[in-house]
Amino acid sequence: MLARVTYATAEEADAMSWAHDDDLPGAVPLELNHRVLPGGEAVVGIAGDLDIATAEMAVRYVRRVIDRHRGPVTVDLAALGFCDAQGLSALVRMAGYAERAGRPFRLASPGPSLVKIMRITGLDRRFLASPADRSPHS
Repeated sequence: MLARVTYATAEEADAMSWAHDDDLPGAVPLELNHRVLPGGEAVVGIAGDLDIATAEMAVRYVRRVIDRHRGPVTVDLAALGFCDAQGLSALVRMAGYAERAGRPFRLASPGPSLVKIMRITGLDRRFLASPADRSPHS
């Protein structure tokens, strides 16, 4: 696994776990990056495979973003290639951490296979429902 952290501070990059391509032949690198929009929203990009080998690294990265920024957090999954059960669990843990910190959290651009897994597990109601669908009277 090759973890590549882009758009991170030197401190964040140093804190990440790094491995070499030859550690897991055929592994897709995990790329993590974030940016803060002018309105204060932090957007975290996750690209590659979110799986048993990379889930913990992604959770640690998103937690640090949540701790450093006071606004809402969006995790952009447009470049996510694969997500297994550990990856799905990581997304749930990220959301829980954000909620405990009082930060709005949402997923953006999940691919069709991830949407399918979310529907099967019932997580679509948590991650894919619009704010109006989450009202207590629904």
